[in-house]
Amino acid sequence: MERLYLVEKLSAAKIAKVYGLKYRNPKVAESTILYQLKRNGIKRRDPAEHIKRVTEEMVNDWVKRYQAGESLKRIAGIAFSPATVMLHLEERKINRRSRIDAQISAVTKYPRHHFSGTREDEAYLIGFARGDLNVSRHGRAIRIKTATTHPLMIEHLKWLFCPYGHALIRPRESEFAGFEWTFQVDLDESFSFLLEFRRTLPKWIFRGTHFLCFLAGFFDAEGSISLKENSLLRFEISLTNSDLELLETIMAKMRRLGFSLHLYRNKNSVYHLRVWRQDKVKELPKALPLRHPEKVSKARLALSRSRVITTGNYSGLVNKWNELIHSIKTGRDEFVHKAKEAMKSRSGN
Repeated sequence: MERLYLVEKLSAAKIAKVYGLKYRNPKVAESTILYQLKRNGIKRRDPAEHIKRVTEEMVNDWVKRYQAGESLKRIAGIAFSPATVMLHLEERKINRRSRIDAQISAVTKYPRHHFSGTREDEAYLIGFARGDLNVSRHGRAIRIKTATTHPLMIEHLKWLFCPYGHALIRPRESEFAGFEWTFQVDLDESFSFLLEFRRTLPKWIFRGTHFLCFLAGFFDAEGSISLKENSLLRFEISLTNSDLELLETIMAKMRRLGFSLHLYRNKNSVYHLRVWRQDKVKELPKALPLRHPEKVSKARLALSRSRVITTGNYSGLVNKWNELIHSIKTGRDEFVHKAKEAMKSRSGN
């Protein structure tokens, strides 16, 4: 007991745990140890002794850990008390978290960070979410879910959301692809704007560059660029979605910006917005700040068409396009195969 108390500097409560003392009230166990210390002539430590041993470097570390969401108890460990840690934090003018914030941090396994992007980033995420994400409230979190067979889509999702929360990426069986990968991340309340605008878009999103960022996000999720191999070597751009009202809103705004779009409906009640006039096909990728790697690569080739027409090097562009499509397809097939193998491994077959 003397060694534990004076050498290892354990508190009476922690010494009680070492001895396995268990009572309904933990204070009884602590009082028992204090009584035995006095009975055996072991002098109590100087109450300020542990405070004197705290260094500047230790406090710097405590500040970082507390601001990252760790509890006082976890920071204190076995060497100090939570009160000691809090005393030094207060000396550094660090505000104490509310009881609710502390409880949230205590039950959150992975830290979540506030959205720190610009209004343009917000517009892009709203467009991307309207196109390809399932957004819902999960307890105190905003949960983002989707599934894909494209490895670059997973990388894009990680780039968008992993700075703000821990993502779960898992394989699953798919009705259409056979196997695919799911992506799920829980974000904090600062991402609630993705919930608010699932149905009605805010007015600010139609102003200036905000709309182009929104459309870039929507296009990265639902858009496509295709090459029509005919004598004119034409590219076509399309947006596909089942939300007719949203597509009509986008078409009206784009026409006011000088773009000619045409709306079609297929047999499955899915709608397509298409651009095929080559001058507009060239302008649209230039105007949109695309971020998805696959869409960016396709847009670059589409933008090179006018130069190819001038030089007459049609076959070079076609070869580059076919190589890109082959690379995307190969990557997708390998990704699906990995999901299949992961599912087999999980089931033990």
